[in-house]
Amino acid sequence: MKSNIFYYIIALVLLGSCTSKITFDPPIPPVITSDLLISEVSTAINTDPSGGGVRNHYVELFNGTTNTIDLSNYAIGYFAVTDTGTVTDFNFNASSSFITLKRILDTGKCYVIASPQCSSTFVKSDTTWGTTNTTSASASSPLQLSGNSAIALLKKDALGTHNLNGNNYKIIDVFGSPLVKRVSFLGTASARNNIMWTIAGETLDTRNRTFLRKKTVKDPTTDWNTSKGTSADNSEWKISGDRLWDYKNIGIRTQ
Repeated sequence: MKSNIFYYIIALVLLGSCTSKITFDPPIPPVITSDLLISEVSTAINTDPSGGGVRNHYVELFNGTTNTIDLSNYAIGYFAVTDTGTVTDFNFNASSSFITLKRILDTGKCYVIASPQCSSTFVKSDTTWGTTNTTSASASSPLQLSGNSAIALLKKDALGTHNLNGNNYKIIDVFGSPLVKRVSFLGTASARNNIMWTIAGETLDTRNRTFLRKKTVKDPTTDWNTSKGTSADNSEWKISGDRLWDYKNIGIRTQ
């Protein structure tokens, strides 16, 4: 009996001296966004022989929140600038300059708005918006993204200053902005458009690129001057090579 008590005491001592333990800490949550944001944009002043021989313009939105989003509370606005120096606010007075959205978008999902000029083989979209006319005279018509075309994501807000179809909206996110000056491009001349915003330090040409929002970006912003960045490191965007459009991740959150 005494020997049993001895071994019992030894066992308690050994257990008490063990430093390892099993923990049940919850997993680290994924990076989420505070609201809907613009996650990918394609500009194309030139046609893409490897992408259907057309100008594949599109805008991708991403719901990185933890909830479903009712897209009927949002709209996309389009504003094309015509020179490098004129600074003005967004204006969506023309009915063709914006599109109100529809659909419930699940968390972690994307919504793609494409030009009707896009090749459906390469650009899988949820809706189309804009003109099928490819002439230079129609270059400012949605949705022709040619490097000088600003895109705004708007959200319904009673105090918003933009009235679309009788509802007030405020801008919550932008790609490009008429409030930020542009530069004359340094690449191959085009009859359609020769001005652009520098993005991520790219000064040669941003008129024929795919732009992907970095996954580290968690909040939409109207501060284009900051979000476009001055280098690859401080920009919120990663850029494809010149005329090297990237279609493989359309509709899937990348970067």
